[in-house]
Amino acid sequence: MRFRTGAHDSESPSGNREPSAAHAACDPVRVREQLESVLASPPFRNSRRYPALLRHVVEHALSGDTAELKERNLGVDVFGREPNYDPAADPVVRVSAGEIRKRLAQYYQDPAHETELRIQLPMGSYVPEFTAPGALQVPALVRRNRRWLAPAAIILGLAVLAAVGLRMGRVSDPVEQFWQPVVSPPGNVMLCTGVAGVPARQGGSPGTPGANRGTVSWADALTLAKLGVFLHSRGAIPEFCREDQTTFSDLQQGPAVLIGGLNDEWALRLMENLRFQFRRDGNVFYIADREHPSARQWSIVVGDFDATGTLRLEHDYAVISRVANARTGRMTVTLAGLWGYGTLAASQFVTDPKYLQAMARNAPRDWQRKNLQIVIGAEVIDNSPGPPHIVAVTVW
Repeated sequence: MRFRTGAHDSESPSGNREPSAAHAACDPVRVREQLESVLASPPFRNSRRYPALLRHVVEHALSGDTAELKERNLGVDVFGREPNYDPAADPVVRVSAGEIRKRLAQYYQDPAHETELRIQLPMGSYVPEFTAPGALQVPALVRRNRRWLAPAAIILGLAVLAAVGLRMGRVSDPVEQFWQPVVSPPGNVMLCTGVAGVPARQGGSPGTPGANRGTVSWADALTLAKLGVFLHSRGAIPEFCREDQTTFSDLQQGPAVLIGGLNDEWALRLMENLRFQFRRDGNVFYIADREHPSARQWSIVVGDFDATGTLRLEHDYAVISRVANARTGRMTVTLAGLWGYGTLAASQFVTDPKYLQAMARNAPRDWQRKNLQIVIGAEVIDNSPGPPHIVAVTVW
């Protein structure tokens, strides 16, 4: 199992010059040989910019000098920019890194390279990772501003249990059809979770450091772990991040799964033009239907908490969206409950064939190639969601 401790541009790691455990596990000689093989392949050999950046970050990672792998430094050292250039106005490093991720995915998609040592450039970082052939790969956790998304031991334990369960059986066609646009071709998939404690649209804009001061909720952490291992079992490379530490540029780098509703500003923004949307009126949280704007049949009232701080609910609702998003140019999946119970029910719905099979029976025959939204409901019993059921579907 691997943790990524890469430097996002907002981080300032202090002078640790020793190679990380993920890097030390691979022989530098083998890594350099693999790098030359990658750079000589069709996705890279006709470019000057992308090989230069990939070679630079690999050599720094092998030497343990990852503190220098920040956007501004790379712009100066690799692309010859002035020391005071503005990375926001000149995103040459971000754009090049995104292209490198795509080309690495193309390289390793070739069956001839399946057993080779893997060089990866995780989303949101400029520190590469090296994975020996046959090594167990468990999704890396993105650490930004030196704060973990959720307790590492919990996530790792859940990941192991989920991996065992997922690999014991095969998932039927509706599940594969739902996720095919997200995991094909294989590559990085961003899993972005909302932040608990500060409702979105009240704590600042996403991607702004310090905008939200909450933590990741338990329900969102469970969903994050489950979906990460599920997607990894289908060839994707999951990258975990928090909504308040994710930029629009990050979401443009590849497909994304947004976890959370009213606590996730990116989910709200990217659902703005869709039929089913989240709304809040005081302590009433509800799913709005643009075709029936006055209806509020899918709602909860937030206010009745027990002595442990747990919200008392009898039902919860969620929206599942899978959309080729025109704003990011990428496939975006949203698993968003009005409360955490709905989010957990949504994760169950999109990973269990019997639920997607029920949806597919009444959906257009080519639903797997179209955008869709599914509104689900779930009874809440003893602070756990019951089986999800469909209450509305739209496909376009």
